[in-house]
Amino acid sequence: MAGLKNIYEELILFFILNTMKRLFILIFSLISISGFSNKFEDSVWVSPDSYYISKGKITTLLNQSHYSNWIAGGVNNVSLTLLLDYDFNLKKGDLEWINRLDGAYGLVKNQDESIKKNEDRLEVYSLLALKNKGRWSYSALFNLKSQWSNGYEYTLNQSGVQDRNLTTKFLSPAYTQIGVGMFYKKDDNFWFNYALLSARYIRVNSIFTENLLDGENYFGVEKGKMGRFEAGGIISAYYKKEIMKNIILENKLNLFQNYLEDPLNIDVDYTFSLEMSINKYFSTNLLIQLLYDDNALPEIQLKEVFGVSFNINF
Repeated sequence: MAGLKNIYEELILFFILNTMKRLFILIFSLISISGFSNKFEDSVWVSPDSYYISKGKITTLLNQSHYSNWIAGGVNNVSLTLLLDYDFNLKKGDLEWINRLDGAYGLVKNQDESIKKNEDRLEVYSLLALKNKGRWSYSALFNLKSQWSNGYEYTLNQSGVQDRNLTTKFLSPAYTQIGVGMFYKKDDNFWFNYALLSARYIRVNSIFTENLLDGENYFGVEKGKMGRFEAGGIISAYYKKEIMKNIILENKLNLFQNYLEDPLNIDVDYTFSLEMSINKYFSTNLLIQLLYDDNALPEIQLKEVFGVSFNINF
């Protein structure tokens, strides 16, 4: 048990010093800007066609495995993940402004190994809609996707010692998308947007491209460059439903088609989450993310996170 206790202490200390400060600065900035205090949900209704709604949630997800005299084998480990969801929606007459911030950062500590990152996500989504007819609106969107901190690839050298190679940094890569199109909204739990005319810029740090070999690229960015421009179409969709009492599923989908290069090769970013509430503060969470971007990796990327969580709503 002493070994497991040391793993916990080291993981939690590292997490606090190196990651929490980034999230709390962002959270406090959002709260200060919007003028909201810690409430479960803030909303003001002027009329059925004019209102603003602000709501957010911080989820702390914990997983751990412990083995003692276990013949089948196993390695003591513990992981800690922090998830941030924040929404700010404003409507005035025929104009609606939808904003969403998704963030996640997680660390894992295996016994006798250094602390490693196992989750890192930062996304800002903003959509402005001007009503046309019925449930349809003209739309303009802005989307930014990146990560919070450095990412590494770990390998064993000839001496059996683990080496790490820097592969990504904050805002490297960073995907920025803008577009105009049409927006369909049934309610706050189901909508989709098709930005027929859109542009995407992939920004990277030059340290990853300056030493590339001829013909190589880094997330599609060529040797010596710091960015890549793409023009195409974007489909964004959101669906949320309470399938049973206290069991909520949420789906987020983003598709990008590059008109300038390989238009049939569509980039996919799909996230599925399932929350099973235990009470006001505790729940069991499952998150699955599927990615396909041949500029990064010409294979499907899959991530799954599952655990018991402590939730703070504001």
